[in-house]
Amino acid sequence: MHGHRSKKVRRILQLEGQASRLLANYEGHLVRVTPTKHRAEQLLQEARAVKMTLSPYELSALRRARSGV
Repeated sequence: MHGHRSKKVRRILQLEGQASRLLANYEGHLVRVTPTKHRAEQLLQEARAVKMTLSPYELSALRRARSGV
């Protein structure tokens, strides 16, 4: 089922994964707070921008991917 995800859906999941890892790193390394949080916010903003271009089918695929289906 994972092979049927569109490039945009995979990109959004990749960006969200990167953002999650960066946010976790941010919490563990407060010395680098500002640049890490800024980068995570940039990645989430990019994911939101890509999400706005999804077709209804891709949006449905994204929701299924997020729910683990």
